[in-house]
Amino acid sequence: MKAQLSFEYYFALIIFVMFVSSLFLKLITFFPFYSAEIENQRLRSEAYQISELLINDVGYPGNWYEVYESELEKVKRLGLSDGGKNKTNLISMDKATAFNDLCQSSLPLGYDKVLELLDVKDGFWVLLTNDKVDSPEILIGCSPNEFSSKIRTNITRIIAFDDGSFGQLRVSVWK
Repeated sequence: MKAQLSFEYYFALIIFVMFVSSLFLKLITFFPFYSAEIENQRLRSEAYQISELLINDVGYPGNWYEVYESELEKVKRLGLSDGGKNKTNLISMDKATAFNDLCQSSLPLGYDKVLELLDVKDGFWVLLTNDKVDSPEILIGCSPNEFSSKIRTNITRIIAFDDGSFGQLRVSVWK
């Protein structure tokens, strides 16, 4: 009776192999979904961080919007917050105008300089609008010449301006 294998042994072996195979197939089918969701969460986090930086940071230096184009290398960080009033989600109209001018600039700086100052690796766009009932307008429209059709996420934040009006900041980031 040495080295004889019973029917139960073969049956258990077949069930074990089927279990391991089904587990492997489940992992293979769910892995792309989970990895895409992880990338989406990373992009949401990056978009929120960019919006937080723009809304609640004055930038460095605090008067970066007054710097001449020839001295733009002195600017280390962009921020739209009105530093004089020290209030959360309060944006300076002067800084919004300067941000838009910098992004729309035809100099080699332009959009790429904004990417560098915000430390964005991939692409992004920023849209800042005021929500005046009588005359809504776009204050910042910073976007690349071409958009990516890859994974994209959007963040919308409600903000106030230093002139008493309100608006929305929309940030979109993609990989």
